[in-house]
Amino acid sequence: MPMARAMCARGHEVLVVVPAYDDPRACCHRWDDAGVEVQVLPRPRAATLPGVGEGLAQISLARSCLKVVGGWCPDIVHVFKPKAVSGLVQTMLWWQHDRPGIVLDSDDWEGRTGWGVNETYTWWQREAIERQETWGLRACDARTAASALLAERHGTGPSVRIVNGYDAATYASWRLPERRLCRDAKPRILIYTRFYDFSHEGWSRLILGGLRAIPGSQMAIVGAGSRSPIDRILGEAAALGLAGRIHVHGWVRFELLPDVFQTCDIALMPFADTVANQAKCSVRYMDLMVAGLPIIASPVGESGTYVRDGETGYLAEDDSAEALVAAAVRAVDDPARSTVADRAGAYAKGDLNWHRLTRPLESLYVSAMASS
Repeated sequence: MPMARAMCARGHEVLVVVPAYDDPRACCHRWDDAGVEVQVLPRPRAATLPGVGEGLAQISLARSCLKVVGGWCPDIVHVFKPKAVSGLVQTMLWWQHDRPGIVLDSDDWEGRTGWGVNETYTWWQREAIERQETWGLRACDARTAASALLAERHGTGPSVRIVNGYDAATYASWRLPERRLCRDAKPRILIYTRFYDFSHEGWSRLILGGLRAIPGSQMAIVGAGSRSPIDRILGEAAALGLAGRIHVHGWVRFELLPDVFQTCDIALMPFADTVANQAKCSVRYMDLMVAGLPIIASPVGESGTYVRDGETGYLAEDDSAEALVAAAVRAVDDPARSTVADRAGAYAKGDLNWHRLTRPLESLYVSAMASS
């Protein structure tokens, strides 16, 4: 949506089609968002069938999407993710005789060695996603990618790296104080995650190690997920007398995140050195920078795009939990920490503004139209 809003602001007509197979409440809704037309497809009846329902629903959604796109007669179709419904739409469009230009966006490495490692897919689902992704990278006229690794993947046509950026409309619901609350000498550390980024053992070493290394510190954990090791870590913390210093918030609605963020002093962003983490570009960086929280991050993937050590945040020496804890100690002791946070916010709203990030899109679209 931020990319769509930026292109609309440049005078282009933009339609966003959403196959909301995982959110039935949104189905069939249509609205205008800053000039962008948004249309959510109806939920297929097949979605409720046991066993084969999910597969049939995706085929049905792809056909519905193709019908909407065909009725709109676009010059360019920008497909987001080369798998599932969007990948099927891309396939159907690619084989049309008189088709629009096709641009494929990748924001994850989806296959066996990438995001597939994090999911409990069956073997045939892994194989289908691997093949769909590999084929999709070649069945397009141009590509956009959320990270340098994805931009460098073998595929068809020119490729442009466009990381996640700042969009004022996204944060319109946030109410942030000019300065975060003055706090006492006990630092409050934030972890904001779905727990895919680190191993269970790594999370344990990071959380317990951080509490030990920073005297009197408190740990606020925002997020949850099927891979969460929090229950086990709370048991370990209790045995060490640390349980009272860990505060688990679970899922927090987006508009309420500032209520938690403004009570914290620093935020930890751990990333193990895996293909999935090298390829991804987490929007959580932008959330934290806008909220004014100094970030301490592992030096993996796009971390360096957002966190410039000592300038817009703090980078660990390597991807280990111990290195991140050491960087957190350095951040807590840094008298210029608030200045670092201010610079990060200015950098996010300036250099990482979506209007600036999307400048290469127009020439990329022209190239794709010429190739179609």
